[in-house]
Amino acid sequence: MKINVSIIIPVYKAINTLKKTLNSINNQKINIDRKIEILLVIDDGKNYKNIVPKMNANMYLRFLKTDGIKTGPGNARNVGLAKARGKFIGFLDADDEWSENYLEKMYELVKKNGLTFAPTRIYNNNNLIGEFKGKEKKYLSIEDIGEIPCSFHPFVNKNLIKQFENYRSQDVYNTAILLNKKNKVEMIQNDYYKLNLQKQSVTKEKGFSIKIDQAYKKYQVKSLKMKNLKVSKIFALRRIKNKKYIEWAKKNKKSFYEYLSEE
Repeated sequence: MKINVSIIIPVYKAINTLKKTLNSINNQKINIDRKIEILLVIDDGKNYKNIVPKMNANMYLRFLKTDGIKTGPGNARNVGLAKARGKFIGFLDADDEWSENYLEKMYELVKKNGLTFAPTRIYNNNNLIGEFKGKEKKYLSIEDIGEIPCSFHPFVNKNLIKQFENYRSQDVYNTAILLNKKNKVEMIQNDYYKLNLQKQSVTKEKGFSIKIDQAYKKYQVKSLKMKNLKVSKIFALRRIKNKKYIEWAKKNKKSFYEYLSEE
């Protein structure tokens, strides 16, 4: 059976969210010829088989396990990449969702260009905080990753993607590496990746800003050593914005994404 797309979903403490995430795939308006595998990479040792919904025709669920507990989203994504059978790879987190035409639009553009992204919309309790996309209409560039410090989730030809770092913000680093090769890529329009903030969201962790600065510094230094100057620059810009948020949060006591939407 030829698989068109493999969707990799790291799963950790997602008992209350995974069904909704999978239903956002079920609700996609797609060509029935698409054959899609959904790789649930379990990173908490729990059994999710009894809570997942029945998937639509031509959508195939596969359960994979990491080699431990809380090995991290980077490792979980790497486990998924190693087992993925699709020519094109998509990513979704176990507490996020897709708008209804997301998959079809992403598939058409990734076939054309080998890499594509969608705008990211941030929701808190179903309230829209903000939408983040490239400054140039219809495109996302590597410069945008420095100026707009949220996560963008690619659809990408499997041959183009590298293994993820097992460290914070590894998805951002991989996005930067992909864009460093192409400089800018076409984005889908009018549909979006829905990032749902949760009580346990990473951005709400105590000391998040300090930990994220350490991650950005790691990628900044690594990129300098590899002479990827554009990548190094975007993490320097992210560190500056992160420090501005720390000062802002002392007075406003709000989340990082609320800061971005009000900036």
